[in-house]
Order: sequence, then C-alpha cells, then structure tokens
Amino acid sequence: MTVRITVIEDGTVRRIRLEGRLSAEEIEEFEQIVGDDPSIVYLDLAELRSADASALALLRRLRREGFEMRDVPPHLTWRIEEDPL
Repeated sequence: MTVRITVIEDGTVRRIRLEGRLSAEEIEEFEQIVGDDPSIVYLDLAELRSADASALALLRRLRREGFEMRDVPPHLTWRIEEDPL
C-alpha cells in the first residue's frame, strides 16, 4: 500500500493526514502539500503504518522545523525522534 494524503482545512489550520506507507516516491508531493509555515499546519500520523529511510528523514526535518505531529504510532515515534548515525 502506498500513502494517502488527505488535507482538511479548518479555518486557519490545515490538518494533513497520512495513511499507509510513506516512501521516497511521495516525498516531493508531501513537501508541497505541507508548505513552509508550521504555525498553520499539523500532521495527523495516526494511520501512518510505515515510512522508509527517506520519509523518516523528512519527518525528522519537519519536526525540527517546528511542525506539530499528532497521534504518531508508537512504532514510528522512536524512529522519528532518534538521531541517525
């Protein structure tokens, strides 16, 4: 399964929901959807099942840049928070 990206606009806040598996193939589209303003976006990762190395690197970068991530599955939380060697 590939990833499904759903955008829900709620006033001035944009909820971006990821479902499935995020891989390098979808990163460019995902980055365009996210944009560059963490104050108006949050990522809903409740249904994200897996992420490859490129996707994890992107999620780590977004986290460092201040993007809020909600409902991150436990099996992905530690992988996003860890510092790669």
